[in-house]
Amino acid sequence: MLLLLWAILILSTWLVSAPRAMASDNKRNVLYINSYHHGYQWSDSILQGVRNELDQSKYKVDLQIEYMDAKRFNVKHVIEALLHLYREKFKTEKFDVVIASDDDAFNFALQYRPQLFPDTPIVFCGVNELNREALKIGNVTGVIENFDLDGTIAIALRLHPDKNKMVVVGDASTAGYAIKHQIEDVVPAFRDRLHVDYWIQVDLPEVQRRVKNLPQDTFLFFIPYYQVIGNSFYTAEEVMHEIYIHSSVPIYTAWEFLLGSGAVGGSLLSGFEHGKKAAAMALEILGGKKADTIAIKYGPDSVYGFDYNVMQRLNIKEKLLPEGANIINTPNSSYALPRELFWTIIISCFLLLSTVIFLALNIVAKRKVEQKIKNQLTFQETLIDTIPLLVSWKDTQRHYVGANLTFANFFGLKTINEVVGQNTSRVVTDSEYAQWSTSADSAVVSGQGEFRRVRKEIKSADGQVFWLEVNKVPLLDENGLINGILTTAENITREHNLEKQLLQSQKMKAIGTLAGGIAHDFNNILTSIINSTELALSDVDTGSQTEKDLDRVLKAARRGGRVVKQILAFSRPTKEGFRATDLSGVVIEVIQLIEVGLPANITIHSHISPTMPKIYADPTQLHQAVMNLCTNGFHALREKGGGLYIRLEEASLNDEEAAYLNLESGEYILLSVADNGPGIDPEIIDKIFDPFFSSKDKAEGTGLGLSVVLGIVKGHSGAVRVKSELGHGATFEIFLPRIEISETEHRDERGIAGKSEARILFVEDDLDQLESVPRILGAEGYHVEGIAGSSETYRLIDADPNRFDLLITDYDMPKLNGIDLVKLISHKVPTLPVIMISGREEALIEASNLEAVKKILTKPYDKEELIDAIETILQEMRNHG
Repeated sequence: MLLLLWAILILSTWLVSAPRAMASDNKRNVLYINSYHHGYQWSDSILQGVRNELDQSKYKVDLQIEYMDAKRFNVKHVIEALLHLYREKFKTEKFDVVIASDDDAFNFALQYRPQLFPDTPIVFCGVNELNREALKIGNVTGVIENFDLDGTIAIALRLHPDKNKMVVVGDASTAGYAIKHQIEDVVPAFRDRLHVDYWIQVDLPEVQRRVKNLPQDTFLFFIPYYQVIGNSFYTAEEVMHEIYIHSSVPIYTAWEFLLGSGAVGGSLLSGFEHGKKAAAMALEILGGKKADTIAIKYGPDSVYGFDYNVMQRLNIKEKLLPEGANIINTPNSSYALPRELFWTIIISCFLLLSTVIFLALNIVAKRKVEQKIKNQLTFQETLIDTIPLLVSWKDTQRHYVGANLTFANFFGLKTINEVVGQNTSRVVTDSEYAQWSTSADSAVVSGQGEFRRVRKEIKSADGQVFWLEVNKVPLLDENGLINGILTTAENITREHNLEKQLLQSQKMKAIGTLAGGIAHDFNNILTSIINSTELALSDVDTGSQTEKDLDRVLKAARRGGRVVKQILAFSRPTKEGFRATDLSGVVIEVIQLIEVGLPANITIHSHISPTMPKIYADPTQLHQAVMNLCTNGFHALREKGGGLYIRLEEASLNDEEAAYLNLESGEYILLSVADNGPGIDPEIIDKIFDPFFSSKDKAEGTGLGLSVVLGIVKGHSGAVRVKSELGHGATFEIFLPRIEISETEHRDERGIAGKSEARILFVEDDLDQLESVPRILGAEGYHVEGIAGSSETYRLIDADPNRFDLLITDYDMPKLNGIDLVKLISHKVPTLPVIMISGREEALIEASNLEAVKKILTKPYDKEELIDAIETILQEMRNHG
C-alpha cells in the first residue's frame, strides 16, 4: 500500500513537471529584421505569412521584430546607428534563427552577424539579387523574390496586341536596382516584339507629366517604390495611383499588394506565401536541420491577378484572361450566400419593404395634405403680398397682428414683422390720420359699424401727400364674435390728382367756350373801333386835342385786343407762330428785361445749360409765360426782398412722374422759376391757375397771369408743376417736350410794303367794318369793293373771275362761312390769293389747311397789320411772275 502511494506521488509530480519541461524545451527566440517599415504592404504581407506559419508550429516562438526603414532613409547613412542600436539591444539576447526580409536586411545581417548574433543561422526572403560571395560564409538559406516577369509581359501583349513598347518605372534603391537587373535578364526574350525604356528615380510630378503624352502603343511596368515630395511621404500604392489617374495607357506589375491601386494586373507574387515559405525553412532549422542543408528556393510562385474596375476602363474582355486568374472588384453574385440564408433574407426584405411601402404611402399621403395646406397658405400669403392694396389686421386691443408687403413698403418698414404688436400711432407718422384710424378701429370693435371707401389724406414722414380709400370691417370667430379688425386701403393719389386735373380741365374748357364766344363779339367791336379811329385820325389836325383823344381810344382798343388774346391764350392755344426756337435766348431776354426794374433787395440767380437744343415753339408765347412767372415771383418778394432763381436744363420724367403730370415719360426741357418768399397758402394752391383768380389787390392784377402760363404750356404739349410750403417760397416748373428740329428759314422782317393799285374784294358781315376797312385801304391807294355776304361774293367772281387780285374775307358769316366760300371760289379761280380774318381757333386751323389762304389775321387788327399782309402777298405774286 505504501509503495502504491509512493508511485502515485511520483507519477503526479512527473505529470505536473513534464509539460513545464516540454514548454521550456519548445520555446524558441526568432529575430525578424525588416528592411522597411510597418505599413509597407509588401513587407507587412511577408511578416503576416511568417507569423501565420510560426503560430501553427509546435514551438512557442518569441518573435522579435526590427525595422530598418530603408524606404525612408538611405541605409548607408544610418547603418552605423543601426549597428550601435542592435549591439546594445542584442548583447544579452540569444537567437535560434534570424529571418531577414528583403535585400537591405539580408546584406546587413550577413555583414554584421559576427558582431550581433554570432553563428546564428539566417533565413532570407524578399531578396531580389543574391550575393553569391556572401553565401560562402555559410549557415544561410532562404527564398529568392523571383517574380514572373515573363508571364506578366506575355499577358500584357495578349491583352494589348497593339502594344510594342514597355516603360519600366522604379527607383534607385537596393531592391529597385536588383529588380531592374532581373528585368534586364528577361527582356531579351521579347526583343522581337517589345522595346523597353527605363524611368528610374524620376520624380512623381515628372512621371505624371510624361505619362500624359505616352503614345497608345505603350504600357507601363511598375516596380514598387516610395517617394517623398516636400513634406509628404507617398507609399508605393499611392505612387502607382497618382500615375494611374494621369495615364491613358495600361499599367502592369508583378506584386499582389499593388493590385487595386491602378494596375491591370499580371503574374503576381504574394508576400504572404513568400513569408510562409521563409518561416517553414526557419522551423526546419529550429527542428535541428543545418541551414546549409536546406536548399534555397528560386522558382516564382506567382498567380495571375487582375482588377475588374481597370479592365472595364480599358475595355478588356474577361474571356481573354488566363484560366483560374483571380479578379478583384468584381460585382457580387446573388448566390454568394447559402441558398437558404439568401431566400430568408429576400423574404425578410420583401416583408420589410412591404411594411416600409405601407408606412411610406401613409407618410406621403400625410405630407400631401400638409403640402396642400402649406401651398394654400403660401398662395394666400403671396396673393396678399402681391395685391396693390394696403392690407393689415389687428386684434381687439387695436394692436397690429399682421400686414402685407404693400403696407410695409408704403410706411417704409424693412420687414412685415416690424408692425406686429404695434399700435397705429407707432407705425403711421401722420398724427391726424393715426387719430382717425384709432377712432375708427374702436368703432368697429365696439360693433358700431363698418367703414367703407372712406377717402383720407395722409402725409408721409418727408411731407409727401397721399390719398387713401380706406375700408375697415370686423373679423369674426367661429361663434360670430368680433375678434379683430381688417383694414384695406387703396392708394388713390394718382386717381385723385387726375380727378382734380379733369375738374380743372372741364372748368378751363367751360371758361374757354365762354371766352371764345365773347372774344368773337369783342373782336368785331374792337376791330370796328380801331378801324374807325384810324380813319378819324386821318381827318383831324395833327397835334390837336381831338388827335390826342383819338390816340387814347386807339391805345385802349389795342389793349382790349391784347386782353382778349390773353383770354384765348389760356382757353384755346394755337400753333400759330411756332418755329425753331432757342428757349435759352428767350429766357435770357426776359432776365435782361426784368433786371432793369428790380429793386436792390431782390437778386436774380440764373443757371442756363449751355447745350440746350432748339425746340418747336412760339417764342412770343413762351416769352410771355416766362415774364408772367418772373413777375409773379417779383410780387412775392417785393415786401422783404430775396432771391429769384431761374434754371433751364434738360430733365427726364419716369412713368410715375409723367403720369402725375399727364405726360408721356421721356426727355423734357425743364424751366423752373423759384423764389424764397412767403410761399403759397395750401388753401388756395389749387386755385392759382384759375382765370381771374388773384391773391393780390384788385388794382394790381387781372388774375390772368398764371392762367395764361398754363394755357401757353398746354398749347406746347407740356405741363406745369408747382411746389410750395408756407415760409419757404414757391417753385414753378415748366416741362416742355424735348423735340429737336432743324433751323427753318424765316421771312425777312419788313415794315409796310410799297403801295400798290391792286384790286381787292373785302367780304364782311359786320357793317361797321364793311364801312371802315374799304375806306382805310382806299386811302392807301388800293381799289377795294366791299360786300356784306358770301353769296353775293361768289356771284360777283363767277361773273368775272379775273376782276380781283386779292380776296379778304371774314370767317363768321351767315349761310356760307369764310372757309366754305374760299373752297367754292378756289374751284373757280384757283390762283386767287386769300386773307382770312377771324378770332376763332377752329377757323384759323381750317384756314391754314387751304392752299388759297396765304395769310391769316386775328381780330382785332389795325391798318398796319392789314396793309403788311396785303403787300406781302402781292410781292410774292410779283416775284413769281
